[in-house]
Amino acid sequence: MSRPLENKLALVTGSSRGIGAAVAARLAREGAAVIVTYASSAERAEAVVVDIRREGGEAEAVGADLGSPDGVKTLIASIDGAFGGRFGGRLDILVNNAGTVGYGPFLDQPDDAYDKHFNVNVRAPIALAKETGRRMAKAGWGRIVNIGSAFGEAAPMGGVTLYVATKFALHGFTRGLSRELGPFGVTVNGVQPGPIDTDLSPNEGTDEHAAMVKLTSVGRFGKVEEIAAAVAYLASPEASFTNGENLTVDGGWNA
Repeated sequence: MSRPLENKLALVTGSSRGIGAAVAARLAREGAAVIVTYASSAERAEAVVVDIRREGGEAEAVGADLGSPDGVKTLIASIDGAFGGRFGGRLDILVNNAGTVGYGPFLDQPDDAYDKHFNVNVRAPIALAKETGRRMAKAGWGRIVNIGSAFGEAAPMGGVTLYVATKFALHGFTRGLSRELGPFGVTVNGVQPGPIDTDLSPNEGTDEHAAMVKLTSVGRFGKVEEIAAAVAYLASPEASFTNGENLTVDGGWNA
């Protein structure tokens, strides 16, 4: 595999498992040094780092709770010292992947559910994009990729209203910020996954998942590697003319 991201520094939030771990591994294989972040499991994050290093890549793990402003500050501070400080505080690629979702009727949701959804899914990506976008604009190059959801295009079922609201917000933020950072050589795009096979959302075993499969046109859940491939393209130098897009990778869910 070619290494188009050689000498680039990438920060992937929520990358100790699932889609985030696959994205971190893919960017590392393409040459980027990757900051792997986690909220609660240092062990899982270190396992991702070990796997990346085993394949000859570079990775470091940083813990941060993106449900709080302090967590965002922790990640921003980690950029300056990453990999011995050799990047000089520069960040080339930000992948806002960390997210949360809760299920249940909207009218029954507790007040703190609103805060949790919007803090993690909207406020943290915005805060990280603001701080890192300044660095990218100064350097004259950068890639911001926001991981949204097919629910950022439509709401095909009930019980996820807060999640849908946050993903529509992230969709709009991606478009708006692309207008502002594009002139500086920084692109801002999104990837909106449909149902993806992860340990938190396996592709079989419940009636709910069987129903989700039927909503796709390909008749299956997606793979984390398929999302990572989309992110890798948007993070690459080849994607310099792709800006403000929300690429839906959902197996035909929203066709």
